[in-house]
Amino acid sequence: MFNTTRLNEKARAAGALALGLLALSLLALSLAAPPAQADPCRVGEVETVAALRVSERLEIALADGRLARLAGLEASRPRGADPARALEAAADLERWIEGAPLEWRPGRAGPDRWGRVAGSLFIAGPEGAGLPSLAQALVEAGHARVDPAGVPAPCLAALYASEARARAAGRGLWSDPAQGALAGADAAAFAGRAGQVVLVEGRVAGVATSGGRVFVNFGGRGDPALVIPRAQARALERAGRPPAGWTGRMVRARGLVELRAGGPRVLVALPEAIEVAPAGAR
Repeated sequence: MFNTTRLNEKARAAGALALGLLALSLLALSLAAPPAQADPCRVGEVETVAALRVSERLEIALADGRLARLAGLEASRPRGADPARALEAAADLERWIEGAPLEWRPGRAGPDRWGRVAGSLFIAGPEGAGLPSLAQALVEAGHARVDPAGVPAPCLAALYASEARARAAGRGLWSDPAQGALAGADAAAFAGRAGQVVLVEGRVAGVATSGGRVFVNFGGRGDPALVIPRAQARALERAGRPPAGWTGRMVRARGLVELRAGGPRVLVALPEAIEVAPAGAR
């Protein structure tokens, strides 16, 4: 068993006693974790790095001059989200890594247009043995939602599991209505969300194809629907998850909102951004 209280022991030893009861309760989360060598997110080349500071967007300035972005975390915040939560997340991450030896595993892509490099970050050495990635710790604490882009499937499954636990417990951002999951059958919930990345979940009422795109409908005309481009629909079929078989099943998806006359549409850019419950699940 892994207990994130260990992330806080270092902060307390350094004199950071001002975390308070709320932060302590967020960090005293327990989750089952495999040994470090079996961690599905602990893959790729390893670099030893040191951190200087953390931004509100959870970007980490490394001592070697690079600006690191933790892969698997959604960076954007919806309009109306409580800004204090972003500050709390950044403060906790900064406390976790302050003065700690860090293990950086860079992703395959180079710097993005903001000069950030993506990868996974871990507490290194005996202190970090058995701990998950810092991205997963942030998700587990309710400090961030998952972004599946560029995350290997086994690691993504671990991140989604942490997010599910945080969401079920109402931790962190999951207690903020602006950041919670939208009900797929509630068209009114999408008002003012145009251009935002949202999490939507609901039971599928029907699936249709038009112009090569797949429409996963949560209700009738005027109700919200997922829109899956042809290439992504084919990828889902190759993965054994054909949308045609989703009717009656619970689906959770992440995508960009478009408000149309025919009802809200959520454009899904990645097959990995869709979670489908087993048939018969409630």
